[in-house]
Parts: sequence; structure tokens; C-alpha cells
Amino acid sequence: MKNLSAFLVGGLIGFLAVLYYIIYPEPWSIRSAAVVIVSLFASIFLGILLHEMGHFIAGRGQGMQLLNLSVGPFVIERYKGKLYFHLVPSVLGYLGRAMMVFPEQLDKHIMRKKLIRYVYGGPITNIVLGALSLALAFFTWHEPFFLIFGLLNILLGTMNLKPAMASSVMTDGLVLQKLKTKQDTVMLTGYAMATKSLQVEDVKEWSPAFIQKLELLVQSDDPMSKIYLQTIGYYYFPNEASRVTALAQPVIDKLDVNKPDYYADMAAITFATALLFEGKLTSYLGVEALLQSISKVDKVIDFKRQALQLYRHGDADGAIQKLHEAHNALGKWHPLYLRGEMEKRLLLNLIKMLENRPNEATYFN
Repeated sequence: MKNLSAFLVGGLIGFLAVLYYIIYPEPWSIRSAAVVIVSLFASIFLGILLHEMGHFIAGRGQGMQLLNLSVGPFVIERYKGKLYFHLVPSVLGYLGRAMMVFPEQLDKHIMRKKLIRYVYGGPITNIVLGALSLALAFFTWHEPFFLIFGLLNILLGTMNLKPAMASSVMTDGLVLQKLKTKQDTVMLTGYAMATKSLQVEDVKEWSPAFIQKLELLVQSDDPMSKIYLQTIGYYYFPNEASRVTALAQPVIDKLDVNKPDYYADMAAITFATALLFEGKLTSYLGVEALLQSISKVDKVIDFKRQALQLYRHGDADGAIQKLHEAHNALGKWHPLYLRGEMEKRLLLNLIKMLENRPNEATYFN
């Protein structure tokens, strides 16, 4: 059924494109080809922008606040009541994103209903504006731009409603599926965590009860729950690293090193970091294979991976250099870490530790 719907949408788009040029034939020339190419790129950019604006408007209607809105490398961030503009390459295949947060904690049933409306905002905007643009192209303003803009928006809106995941990124359709079937505990917790971050930035000041909730979630079967190991690490590192190791061990045992993804990368690097704080990085069997399994999707994680590998082989200075590179990679704003204050603090703690501990043997003996 899913393939049939995609086939029908593709067929409809192809039919409308052919029909347009039958009704309004246009001689091909260098100019007409240039118009089509420019219209195509402009439509892609505008389609993504309008998609994210649709999310933003729907989110505002549900009482949410903007954290950041991006189209490609162009980012608008709202931080402490002020707007900031960044030029940062996107990661994980994001073409655009409207990241929003509830200003206060909500009952999960209310939050679920509000999130469904917020998520629908993007694709519905594309579909409605795409239909209007096609109407202009066929009945009012016979310009190729309106045809291309309309067809691309219809395609973007409908395909985004298809439940799928690519490069650890969920389509709006998959998010909606999880919300409607109530398989959304990890997602709702993520929004609750974002609200808490808005209220208290320092994870170490969060309540133990909330951290325990994250710990229980990590032990669930949801593959996305692994990402919360990072936040738990921020809370317990460096003095209680053993708690992170114990919590992460069952997760690591289940990882398929031949099928890495961002969530697995996050779990692996957090576990290895916990081993380092415990003084067990060089002695833990299998850690080298674990580190090698980490992908290069996130430069920050990759630099940390390289640092831990160098340290295991006795190159503390090289490890420190890689940690500095990870710190620099965060910049002023990062698509995954945002302001990245907790990650920066963790990296500085690691640098300080390695400066005082050239190798584990000399430190513990």
C-alpha cells in the first residue's frame, strides 16, 4: 500500500507536468532551460523554508517556543529571548528543521495532541501551497515556476508524510505514526527534557528523579533511547562514571557494530568515555572494535573517538589535541548540540584529566 501511494503520487506529478506542456507548449531554448533550472533550485529552497515555517506557525499555535529554525546551512536561533543567525552545515541529512519546545511541562496526553498538530503543520503547508501554485500555473499565471514550485511542494509534503527513517532522521510521517500509536515515550521524554533545559541549563542541577526516568528509558527496547546516555553522562561524569558504565553495558552488548547509526555512536562514545574516567579504557576487552565501529556522521563524536584511540596507544598529547578539535567543532552553535555547554564542559574535563594522567597505569599505580 505504501509503495502504491508513492507510485500514485509520482504518476500524478508526471501527468500534471506533461499535461501542462501540452496545454501551454513552450519552445525550448537556452533561456527556457535556464528558467526551469533556476525555478527548480528556488522551489527546493522555498519548499523547505515553507515546510519549516509551517511547523513553526503550527507550533506557535500550540504554545511552543522556537529554539532554532534552519534551511540548509542557514540557521535562526532563539536564545534567552534574543535572535541569532548562524551559518552552519547541516548534519544527519537534515535539509531543514524547526526545533521548538514547550515553555512548561505538560501532561503527556496534552503534549501528544499538541505535537501531532505541530508536526502536521509542515507537510500540510507544502501540500496546500503546492495545490494553489498548480492552480495558478494552469488557470491564471502560466509560468513554469508555478508548475515546478507546485509539483515539488506536493512531492515534499506527501513524501514527508510517509513513515520512514533515513540516516537516523525520522520523517514527519514516522513521528506522527509513533504519536498516534502511543509508541512515543522516548519522543515525549525528549520534549520534556528540552523544557527542563530551557528552565535549568546545567544538567547536573536536574532532579535525580528525572535522571532516573532517563535511566529506565535507556533500559527499554526503543533503539532511540540510547541517545539519553549522553545526558546521563553529563549528569554523572566524572565522579560517578561507574554508574554510566553499568547502565550502558547492556546497551553496548546489543549493538550491531556492522550497522552503526547516530544513536549507536552516541551510546558507544559515552560508554568508552565512562571507561576512561574509570581508568579501564585500555584494559576493557573489545573497546577497540567498539571505537572502530563509530561512524563519522558527527565530527564531535569522531574526534572523541580518535582521542580515545590515541590515548589507548599511549599518545596522551595526540588525544588532547583531538579533544581540542572536538571542542572547536562545536563552535558557537551546533545542529546537534546547540550551544553545547555541557559537551564543552565534558571535553574540558577530559582534557584536564589527560593532562594530569599521561596513561592509566601511572595514574592508578
